[in-house]
Amino acid sequence: MKIYTLICLVAILLFGCAHDPVAPGVTVDPSINYGDLQTSAGGDISIHNPHKLWAAGNIYFDADHEKVELVPLRFGGVHLNVLKFFETSCDNCVLITGVSKNGDGTFNLSIEITHPFPNHPELTAFDPKLILMFQGSHVIPVLIHKFPLYPIDWRLSWRLMGDPEVLNADGYTYFWCPDYDSGIDLPIFKYWEGKYAFGGVPTANLNAYMNYYSNENRHMLESGKTVEKTFRISLPIGPSQAGYALDVCWEPPINTPVINPVDDFPITANQPEMFRFKEIFNNGEVITDYACCNMGSHKIEEGRVEFDEWYLLDNIFPEPGGGTMTDSFLMEPAGTGFSACNSPDPEHIRCGNQLYLAPIPDGTYQCIGYGSWYDYDPGEVQPNQAFDIFELVFDRE
Repeated sequence: MKIYTLICLVAILLFGCAHDPVAPGVTVDPSINYGDLQTSAGGDISIHNPHKLWAAGNIYFDADHEKVELVPLRFGGVHLNVLKFFETSCDNCVLITGVSKNGDGTFNLSIEITHPFPNHPELTAFDPKLILMFQGSHVIPVLIHKFPLYPIDWRLSWRLMGDPEVLNADGYTYFWCPDYDSGIDLPIFKYWEGKYAFGGVPTANLNAYMNYYSNENRHMLESGKTVEKTFRISLPIGPSQAGYALDVCWEPPINTPVINPVDDFPITANQPEMFRFKEIFNNGEVITDYACCNMGSHKIEEGRVEFDEWYLLDNIFPEPGGGTMTDSFLMEPAGTGFSACNSPDPEHIRCGNQLYLAPIPDGTYQCIGYGSWYDYDPGEVQPNQAFDIFELVFDRE
C-alpha cells in the first residue's frame, strides 16, 4: 500500500509597507523605487521586481518512491517585515495530497496550495508558482551573454544524467535557487547550506515550476482559494530530495477596500518577465533533416518561440530578443531578435533563431531558450528574462 505524508507549511510572508503604488497604464521608470516594488526580491533594486517568497522547504522521496515528506523550513527568532494585520498563520497552506508510480520510471506528485489569508482580497497573489529544485548535473557555461545569475554558469537537472527531472513543467525560473541573491540579508534566505538530512544541497539554478492560480484572469491566487496540481517527475533509483519555493507577485492595491482584484491592483503587481515562453524546433519532433532548423526556410514550423507578457517597462526593445544555447555545440550565445517570419500571430509567435545543426552528431541534447522585450547594454546583466528548457533529438542516420 502506497503511503504519503501530509505535513503542513506555515507560509513565509514577505511584504513591506504599502505606499506610492503604481497605477495601471502608467509607464514605469525602473530607476524609481515605487514603495514596496523591491522589498523582497532582487539584489539590484533599480530593477522592477514584485516577486515575493511565500514558502520554502524540502521534499524527501524514500528509496522505493512510495513515501514523500514535505518539510517546511522554520526559523526561530527571525522577525519578518510583514503587514500588521498578518496575525494568523495557515496550518495547511502546502500539502502533499497524493503520490503514485506510473510504471514507466516516472512518479506523480500532487501538491495543494491554499492562500493563507481568507477574507483578505488585498493580499491577492499574482502569477503564483511552486518551484521544485533538484541536483543539477548538466552544466551549460555562460560564454558571452550576461544572464541574471552572471557570472555563474547554468546547472540543470536532467534525467539523462541521473538527476530527478520535472517532465510537465509550466515554465522555468532562477528565482529562489541556491545562487539567487534576494537582496535581503536575513537568515531565511541562507537556508540552503547544511539543512538537508541526506543527498546534498540541490544545485540546479534554473528550475521547473507549475502555475497555481485560481483565476486565469491575471493569473490570480485569490484570497482563501485552494489549487492542486500534479508534477510528473522522473526519479533515479534510491532516495531523492528536492527544495521547493512558492513564489508569488504582489504590489499594494491602488483601490481600497479591494472589491475586484483585477481592477484594484496595478498591472505591475504581475511579473515583468514573460509569463509564458516556449522554444519549439521542428514542431517538437525528432530532427531527421540535416537542413533543420530555419536554415534557409525560416518558418515557424522549423523553429519558433511562443510567448505572452502582461506589460512592458519603459526600456523596451522594439522587437523581442533572445537565443538558444547548450554545452554540446555553439548556437546563439549572445542572442538575437526573433523574426515575425510567416507567423499568423507575430505578437505571440515568432520565428526562432537560425540554428546550423548539420554537423551535430545524433543524440539527445538539453538546451536553454531565453527571451525578453527589454533593451540592455551588452556589458550589463539582462533584467527580467524568461527561460525555457527543452530537448533537441537528432536521428538522421
